[in-house]
Amino acid sequence: MASVPPASAAARLGSWFGWADAIAISQVLTTPPGRAASEAARIEALRWASAELEQVQAQLASGFELKEPASESEPAPDGAPLAELLAPYLQHFAQQQRAITGRISAFRARLRASLANASEPLARLAQWDEYIERALGSPDRRTLAGLSALLEIRAHKHHATAPLRWRPRLRSDLQRLLRAELDRSLQPVLGLIEALNTSSTSSTA
Repeated sequence: MASVPPASAAARLGSWFGWADAIAISQVLTTPPGRAASEAARIEALRWASAELEQVQAQLASGFELKEPASESEPAPDGAPLAELLAPYLQHFAQQQRAITGRISAFRARLRASLANASEPLARLAQWDEYIERALGSPDRRTLAGLSALLEIRAHKHHATAPLRWRPRLRSDLQRLLRAELDRSLQPVLGLIEALNTSSTSSTA
């Protein structure tokens, strides 16, 4: 039996948008922002965005490590439910998720403002990106909530197979999930920076 191909990105996006979204998107694409092109503004925005990207990545990644006061080989206290032992890990994971979301959202908003000052096509892209971020907020939050459940599943598996070594294995999973979430959340930002890098005001003249 032939396998069913995964849904295309366009099909997945279509399932999230309704007719009202289509109207709003059409307005974004057809309404001229009315901004004059500025090569100096584009170059300055690119310089700032590149430096800010490195800083954001470094600062967020520095918080991923969870300091474990207990010995890695220390067994769980007698009678302590695994859910209780997992609480600090899940709390740390949720805190770092909020940090990623908040920091990158602020970075993305400032980057859109920079695009809006560079040229009309970049200003239109900034409008589009702002709408997409709002429209996909709910699906993103549902995805993030599902990652905590995945972390719990991994914890139960590690605890069942290695009662004395489940903590470091779970910490490793936690950090991998956070790094993956950081990379995923930065994709729209990287796209905006790439647009700044490849755009030229001479093409809009």
